[in-house]
Amino acid sequence: MAPAVKSIKRSVVLITLDCLRADYSNLLLESILPPLKDGYCLFKRAFANGPGTNQSFPSIFSSTPFLVHGGLQLCGSVRTLAQALREEGYYTVGFHSNPFLSGKLGWGRGFTEFYDFLEKISGPAAMAVKARGIKRAALRLVGQFLSGSSKRLWARVNRLYYELRGARLPYVEARELNSHVVSWLKRYDRGKPLFLWVHYMDAHSPFAPPEPWLEGFDSREEAILFNYAVDPENPTVEDVERLRKLYEGEVKYVAAALLELLSFLQDLGILEKALVIVTADHGEAFMEHGKLGHAYDALYNELLHVPLVIFGLERGGVVEEPVQLMDLAPTVLEALGVKRPRTFMGQTFYSLLRDGEYNERPIFSESAVPDLINLRYDTERFIVSVIYRGWKLIYDLIHSREPNLELYDLRKDFSEHKNLANEKPEIVKELLKLIESHVREVKVKRTIYRNIDLTKRSLRAHDG
Repeated sequence: MAPAVKSIKRSVVLITLDCLRADYSNLLLESILPPLKDGYCLFKRAFANGPGTNQSFPSIFSSTPFLVHGGLQLCGSVRTLAQALREEGYYTVGFHSNPFLSGKLGWGRGFTEFYDFLEKISGPAAMAVKARGIKRAALRLVGQFLSGSSKRLWARVNRLYYELRGARLPYVEARELNSHVVSWLKRYDRGKPLFLWVHYMDAHSPFAPPEPWLEGFDSREEAILFNYAVDPENPTVEDVERLRKLYEGEVKYVAAALLELLSFLQDLGILEKALVIVTADHGEAFMEHGKLGHAYDALYNELLHVPLVIFGLERGGVVEEPVQLMDLAPTVLEALGVKRPRTFMGQTFYSLLRDGEYNERPIFSESAVPDLINLRYDTERFIVSVIYRGWKLIYDLIHSREPNLELYDLRKDFSEHKNLANEKPEIVKELLKLIESHVREVKVKRTIYRNIDLTKRSLRAHDG
């Protein structure tokens, strides 16, 4: 492959999908690749840098690891892709309905217009983000009561919430989100190159696709309540299969919606001239390692292996080499001829696309123990994995005070069923050095950025 840059001032369309596993992405790609024609690169081994939105999106937007930020809010001193493009003259606009990516938490930084629909959506996550005053104090009490509680109890709380408030989706579904995007695009005067970000939530639980993708349930409301009736700690085989079927329906639905959006962009003439990226922030587990959903304490490939397609290069193809979402923003900026921010920790893989040069780098993924009601994480209790040269080591300080180590040979065991940590001590030692160096670097940067942010806040308060 030898793709070349078409134009420095091309528009950029970034499509992210919540919870889309790579092994389900064919349901999506079969729909969206025909409009993209031949000029796309399909990455077969793309990895997220965390198992959930909170842990993955810092890498996507700011090319920095989750543990640098250590919470749900972006460090104020870290630059974002949207900021870099806006400073380059781009008109930046975002559409999504994930409360943990709301403007209140800093995720709108760099966007000229940012639509998070926070006041429209409902659900426990939205409540936690929106709560102020007495409501915030009440939630803190609930958080203290539920702290450390089982997933089973949390599921019961969620089910009770939806039974009392009505079984509604806790996000803006794909076609409704499209309507907002399309309405905005019709008004856009195209005076500047565009950076458009759209994030779809439909593959996120509760899984309840509309007709004709809903199977086995009489209504979406029934499907929503079923999601919370399943015992997350000990689900039956039948329950897991029903959830899988609902999930598959959601993927097919969001694929149809995304195709509609791409077709509209094509009709406007935006798609042909744009750099288009389609990816997911993380995957979803269906008991491959004894867990449902996207648990904070797991870094297996059903959560980290994600789809990635980039369209807008002169030549396309299939990329087999492993890449990470941490490196996506630097790659986009290099493809556009835009200087990368100094705070970016990722490296561009554009040379791989331009002339086939590939310098493998360790791929780190991270998480920590959450307190989502209080919008924070305990970063002293963390889990980190590294993928390098076909091996993967998981370093777990969440489940015990002493590190729990798991080693997998991804060339032979991509599904991670045989732990080789005791059989391959030299490889463990080599990969452990990489993790220890990474954690030290992350802690230093976190301290620096927090001190800078505190100083800035103090100066603003003094000036006020």
